[in-house]
Amino acid sequence: MYCKTTRIFLFFGFSILLGFPISGQNLILNPGFENFKSCPSHITNPSILLEDISLPTSSSGDYFNKCGSNDFGIPSNFKGSQITTEGSGYVGLYFYALNNYREYVQLNTSKTLREKHSYKISIQLSLAEASSLALKNISIVLVNKKIKFPNGSALTSSRLDLHEDITFYEVKLKPNKSLANTNDWVTLTAEFEAKGFENHVIIGNFSNNANTALLEHKGSVLSSDFSYYYVDNIVLEELPRVNYEKDKIYVLERNPFEPKGYELDAEAIASIKKIFKYLKENAAVQMKITGHSDNVGKPEYNKFVSSLRARAVALYLKNLGIDDKRIVWEGVGDTRPLGNGKIKENHLSNRRVEFVMTEFRD
Repeated sequence: MYCKTTRIFLFFGFSILLGFPISGQNLILNPGFENFKSCPSHITNPSILLEDISLPTSSSGDYFNKCGSNDFGIPSNFKGSQITTEGSGYVGLYFYALNNYREYVQLNTSKTLREKHSYKISIQLSLAEASSLALKNISIVLVNKKIKFPNGSALTSSRLDLHEDITFYEVKLKPNKSLANTNDWVTLTAEFEAKGFENHVIIGNFSNNANTALLEHKGSVLSSDFSYYYVDNIVLEELPRVNYEKDKIYVLERNPFEPKGYELDAEAIASIKKIFKYLKENAAVQMKITGHSDNVGKPEYNKFVSSLRARAVALYLKNLGIDDKRIVWEGVGDTRPLGNGKIKENHLSNRRVEFVMTEFRD
């Protein structure tokens, strides 16, 4: 039995319609290192100069500002040259150095994060010109309290595990360009579901030298080699809860399928996980999935490919834990094109998956 639906026409962007914008208040205190007590003029613990900033180990770090001395100024300083993303200051940290030496910065959140709520964090980094190494991956660690360890070695999970009063987890960040970039700022982002205890965010490298993945480096790593990054503009926002209006058609957010393709890309998987979260929180909702194709090829084959596209989404949701009874899927081939199907953009967008949320009927 098919319900009456209202079609929402979406074009090449394929954005999921959530009913409200994904934006909100930045929960990081002093996120751009703009609230400072005095201008940097020599090697000084950044926590002494900056409001709401602390260091989780005995290692230091550096604060740079447009009002600083030559060594600690902006854009030029003793590690290289880089303008700010905005404002007048940023910090600098060793992410890799001899004997597992590490530097970290620990930031306060304005409130404890809410359990089972989704958040997005973004950080901007730039590799200092003095560096001879660049990291392949970077993470953050979220903790339940401000921590302080007595030495400057790598703050690994095994070290944190030794303290029963510390609750933590690591979140891997995705960069928008190479972390070897010294000319521009690299934006790293991640979305995660909070556990309900997080009130501090730590930035740095949480692996020792042996376990740190480095970008391609010519020759062996020398004892003098290091990786030093400028850090600026940390944004932590709570994402609005995903909401789908009943009886409206939504297009699965993803890049267009290949002509004969039906495999899910990373963007599609991220979208399906949002759908899963919604279905899990709304037990009285059923989902109908419809696969579509373009009009290139025979109608019978187009219907077959479109069915595979719908089936791929259904199987992924079932594997995540959604009951079979709550998922209905079908492929309709090229029988329901968007627009007139004559221009390239519409031609590609016809290779899509749509879905509708309806009232669950067992």
